[in-house]
Amino acid sequence: MIARTPPPPEVTLVRLTSEELAAKKIGSHNLQKAVEGLHRDGLIVLENAVSVEILDKLNARMVPEAKTLFAKEATHRNFGPKTGNIQQEPVAEKDYIFQDILANPFAVQVVECMFGPRPALRFYSANTAMKATSRQPVHIDINFDFPQIPWGYAVNINLVSTTPENGATEIWLGSHKDTTKDVLDTQYKHKQVREELLEERRQISPPIQPSLPKGSLIIRDFRTWHAGMPNHTDEPRIMLSTVLFPHWYRSEQKIFLPESLNEQLDWDNVNLCVDWVADDYDYLQGRHDHDFSLKP
Repeated sequence: MIARTPPPPEVTLVRLTSEELAAKKIGSHNLQKAVEGLHRDGLIVLENAVSVEILDKLNARMVPEAKTLFAKEATHRNFGPKTGNIQQEPVAEKDYIFQDILANPFAVQVVECMFGPRPALRFYSANTAMKATSRQPVHIDINFDFPQIPWGYAVNINLVSTTPENGATEIWLGSHKDTTKDVLDTQYKHKQVREELLEERRQISPPIQPSLPKGSLIIRDFRTWHAGMPNHTDEPRIMLSTVLFPHWYRSEQKIFLPESLNEQLDWDNVNLCVDWVADDYDYLQGRHDHDFSLKP
């Protein structure tokens, strides 16, 4: 008998209906589809969950800032300079802070099914893929003894449509299952997955690099293997990232927001964990001391 090659894995795409968008509430069928995808694959996409007008406004501001940052030697390079991937802080001004980005109601409703009500928002940043020819190694974003249940979800929003040409992220669907810090190769300071495990996983479910339209929102289990890929175009590809934790998760991580927004952000769908900073705070200086570990 001739062995059949299994079809390539496909990411779960959830397209919100006009009624859901108007009500800011996901119906039970789409919610079930999203939750099943997260359990099975460790990643799903809500493909029209974010206003493109908001994304265009942020992109117009952040692309010039990305080019300025990239020209500075002190700018943090994710996995070294050859990947062209820099850490870039989003605009921390009140006219650029949007609930659709930081506490997207559709993303929160999905995550609440996994965590319970009012997950904690403790992280807001971005990474930017500049033109490059090298990729990142496959990795997870953590290297401590994390719980063996869903305990953290990254919510990623690209400011433009993404394809393999402009550096769409490589993802390894289903890799979150049974993943512990023991999958990491200890010879590297970065959090990359051991090579022999990649080959084993490739036989079960090879990686994919899905193309996604502008307005898409990605929810990724923190344990899911992934990698930044080279951007072959001349235009920066900026991806915003927030992280949601359950209420029981013991962490001191906080985000920076301008103090003029204190007591003005009426986002009762999340527990907003914030260090309030002056409105003229230089957000472009960046911060790279993120600690997602579970405290005793």
